[in-house]
Amino acid sequence: MKSSIESSRKQKLTVNESGQGYFTQPTVFQNQLVFVSENDLWYAPLEGGRAQRLTSARSETHSPAFSPDGHWIACCTKEEGEHDVYLMESGGGPLQRLTWLNSVTHIVGWSLDGQYIWFRSTHQAVHNRGSDAWLFKVSLNGGPVENLPFGPAMTANQQLRGKNGIVLGRNTMNNSRWKRYRGGMTGEIWIDTQNKGNFKRLLGDLTGNPVRPFWLGERLWFISDHEGLGNLYSCNNLGKELRQETFQKEYYVRFPATDSNTIVYHVGGELWKLDPREKTSPNRESQIKIGWHSTKSRLQRRFFYGETYWEETMLHPKGHEITLTARGKLFSMPLWEQAVRQHGIRDGVRYRLPCWLPDGNIVAISDTCLIKSKAEKYSATEEQLDIFGSFPSETPVFSHKLPAGRIQEMAVSPRYPHLALTTSRMELFLMNAGNGHINKLDHSEVREIREVVFSPDGRWLAYTKYLSLELTAIFLVNLNPSPNGKRVKPSESFQITQPVRYDFCPSFDPDGRWLYFLSSRIFNPIWDTVQTGTSFSRSMKPYLLTLKKDTQNPFVQKPNAPGRETIETESGISSESQNVKNKKQKNLKIEIDLDGIEDRIIEFPVTEGVYEQIKGLPNKVVFSEFPLSTSFNDISTEDNPEKDQGNLWMYDFEKQEIETIVENVGFIQTSTVDDGENSASTMLYSSGDQLRVLEAGIPVPEELKTEKYFSRKTGWLDLNRIRISVQYQREWMQMFRESWRLQKEFFWTEDLSGVDWERVYERYARLLPRIGSRSELSDLIWEMQGELGTSHAYEYGGDYPNAPRYPVGCLGADIVFDSKRRVWIFKKIYSGDLWKNNEHSPLAEPGVPVYEEDELLAVGGVFLDEHKTPGELLVHQAGQFVPITVTESSREKKEEKESESHTRQVVVKTLIGEQGVRYREWVRNNLKSVDTLTGGRVGYLHLPDMSTHGIAEFHRGYLTQVDREGLIVDVRYNAGGMVSPLILEKLSHRHLGYDVPRWGTPESYPYHTMRGHLIVIANQFTGSDGDMFTASFRQLQLGPLIGKRTWGGVIGIDGRYQLVDGTTTTQPQYSIWFHHAGWSVENHGVDPDIEVEDTPQSFVKNEDPMLERSVQKMLLLLKEKPVQSISYSPSPRRLLPH
Repeated sequence: MKSSIESSRKQKLTVNESGQGYFTQPTVFQNQLVFVSENDLWYAPLEGGRAQRLTSARSETHSPAFSPDGHWIACCTKEEGEHDVYLMESGGGPLQRLTWLNSVTHIVGWSLDGQYIWFRSTHQAVHNRGSDAWLFKVSLNGGPVENLPFGPAMTANQQLRGKNGIVLGRNTMNNSRWKRYRGGMTGEIWIDTQNKGNFKRLLGDLTGNPVRPFWLGERLWFISDHEGLGNLYSCNNLGKELRQETFQKEYYVRFPATDSNTIVYHVGGELWKLDPREKTSPNRESQIKIGWHSTKSRLQRRFFYGETYWEETMLHPKGHEITLTARGKLFSMPLWEQAVRQHGIRDGVRYRLPCWLPDGNIVAISDTCLIKSKAEKYSATEEQLDIFGSFPSETPVFSHKLPAGRIQEMAVSPRYPHLALTTSRMELFLMNAGNGHINKLDHSEVREIREVVFSPDGRWLAYTKYLSLELTAIFLVNLNPSPNGKRVKPSESFQITQPVRYDFCPSFDPDGRWLYFLSSRIFNPIWDTVQTGTSFSRSMKPYLLTLKKDTQNPFVQKPNAPGRETIETESGISSESQNVKNKKQKNLKIEIDLDGIEDRIIEFPVTEGVYEQIKGLPNKVVFSEFPLSTSFNDISTEDNPEKDQGNLWMYDFEKQEIETIVENVGFIQTSTVDDGENSASTMLYSSGDQLRVLEAGIPVPEELKTEKYFSRKTGWLDLNRIRISVQYQREWMQMFRESWRLQKEFFWTEDLSGVDWERVYERYARLLPRIGSRSELSDLIWEMQGELGTSHAYEYGGDYPNAPRYPVGCLGADIVFDSKRRVWIFKKIYSGDLWKNNEHSPLAEPGVPVYEEDELLAVGGVFLDEHKTPGELLVHQAGQFVPITVTESSREKKEEKESESHTRQVVVKTLIGEQGVRYREWVRNNLKSVDTLTGGRVGYLHLPDMSTHGIAEFHRGYLTQVDREGLIVDVRYNAGGMVSPLILEKLSHRHLGYDVPRWGTPESYPYHTMRGHLIVIANQFTGSDGDMFTASFRQLQLGPLIGKRTWGGVIGIDGRYQLVDGTTTTQPQYSIWFHHAGWSVENHGVDPDIEVEDTPQSFVKNEDPMLERSVQKMLLLLKEKPVQSISYSPSPRRLLPH
């Protein structure tokens, strides 16, 4: 019996342990292998066998590297905040932190003597791009971080033979995330065989994306996909004798590492090794079989509360409960009493767009059909409609097939079992929830139909439809339902508004008299305070249409005698008459006179503004208005995010008054219940993560405006009553399927540019059982989407374990250790913008007695030395006041004759980050350099992106230099955005004349127009809308383009879709075509007119060859085509007649 039990246990263990992990980032030393899986480091024998976990970190651990003697492993993790360098013994043990840099950091390798760890970091980055990383080293004993003399690079490797030559990998990002990339930021391999700092580029003519180069003997090895798939190749140190070394057929080779005897790498979640000494052996490349024994702790079920993860909600028609989705699960919840109920399958399914049917059943969109499918591949794009009863059940009462595409909006008839559905394919359908019958009602040729709403009697459907990209109108369809609603005879759609710009958000009056809507049609210019120009930021107002020809203006009052308790308007509204109408509400039948309805528009007597929603109530209407705010979100806070800073107004037709209902509103919903005797309305609104339900149309009492507790009195709902159970493996499978389906539905070409997307699904779905952490799922989705071979297929955000967050306080200075004086000194203090909070070094503030070359002795009373660094003492001090101890430099001490102490105690408030102050210093130095080299004749400005920061920098630099003879516009490292047309419009305008006063300086006409030459500098990091700017600059022939070929990514996205855990995946939806370049900018970039290379040695020497060449070209243009000074014809004479 005992033997039988043991045998059974062994069989059970074998079954459970047959799964494998997702193995990545291997490193090797002799017969030892270390790799990353489940965010931790693991050890296994090189020949394969049982793996052992080495770390149990609270955050992701990555980029491990054995020391040359195999005794140590360097790695990066976020145990105390950012990705810093850590060290541990190769056999296991505690992690020792070596750096405190507050930046993105990755291990690159070791010095040959094993005394220093090489790594890349962005802690001194000028530009807010991950590509702006430089290489550094730190002793394995800790202490000062030192620059490596290579300039910006992603990887570096040193040759073991000869003179220990250096090979650099620049732009060598993860080439599996954009497969077959051929743009300007393809990988570059730079080599210095003599180790003297003289680098030359290799393989510049290779049509591929070479990444992660390293030495092995006399040859250079690297990954390249120039033959279609990422494999290892090698060449000699002249870039000749190119040879393929691995022959993977399905997945890219990734993260190779070597100890000079063996190369290890990962492919599709598996580990592989290659013996480079066996030139022709069939066993030269082989998989390493790992014995995997993991608790899969990151797959264990976890529980969450609804407040954090609710997505969409709808108020019950009777206003006493809500239905909502939270983390893709479907719930219904009475407002304050009784139990929360969960509906549908608990895990592995996503429910969307929850709604109530008139009979109290719940309807939602789900992808249940996919997990029920017995097919091995999930190729369907369709979801299904599920209908659930009020009592919890996993099985829906009915399920119906949906139209093709993704359902974007769903509206429910208040009287019949009818659903209005809009789709991603710009169609509008009516579905009978009882039998699943579908009628197509309308189709748009421009953009999606949206904001669908039923009339109170369920007979009419109103919605917003695009007429063109610049016009939207309200449309109406008469559904002509039978008495029981089983049959409909929809009419043709009818346009009922004549838009000036955008008419949107229709809403019916509950009594059927009017249709409300919002409209952008007010052209009341607001003058700019910085430049000559206007904007129309407050262009919207609420309006109404009278549905019957004889309905009069509700805003015109009838004369009333003193003492009347009610006001009656020309349209006959009064409280007495309203009570009579309420009794007839059950039999309400709305009649609409379509003839001339577009002319029966009436403006609400309110000011123009930014309005978002409008809802009709009995004898009242509510609408939300949002304040104008800056793009930098200066006024938003964590408790009061900008998106929910709306005011909810109520217009009372009986009182002819407008009042504020409540503030800090996001979206609003209303429901109206009529029992034949009384009419009651309920309102739900969001404020941040909170929901509140109140009686509609009643201002919140003063004493409740600041109350936040959950109760019927305050109206706040306790969403933490909703308890969410998450089975990660099932959730991740659903997320993977949905990300795949989103690409299939929204990619800008129907055939996904020829990519076999079904095959791609099969290729990567088989790796899902290996996934053991959220970051591994992210990596898998990136790899899958990378097969599209196009830009802007991103994945970011989501539910990651809460890593520690203790950011290092920054002083906005280069603080270096002087090995001769054995002290830390302020080598450089970055002043930034002294007039703007948090954008300058606190050491540069007035009254702070700290200067460059001063010595930093202590932080917080703890003295520094070679091993105790400033960063170590500034952990968890970001944005805090910190006492520091400083003294003058040794030179100043010697010159000082007086005897008083030179030591000073100073208190400063640290920065959260210092990239902004370094950027300002860089721009200021470039401006000064151009000004000096041209004698003030030429201006300079830099655009960091084509978004809020970029448009601000443009106007800051352009308006004050527009009168120069030339302007250099620097778009290097431009991160893209959407404002390039605005900048091009300014640069394209030319002088037509001057506004000449008697006194003072003439002003150009049109205002702020250039009279001189333009030059644009771009590099491989100029991307997205930066690509479009450079391509347009060339097409407009505004001037020469100097630098390097740009990134080459011009397929736009909107970031509209989130997965159940909050992850955003982007679908390349909007591809750009140019008259002069066609589709060629995507995956190629824009070629410069004058190519200039930034060599590693130019960065080390602090030279800027691109800027220098631009200045040279500008001076040549000024010589060849001088800008004429102002010269007027004689002024006219206006003599009096004799």
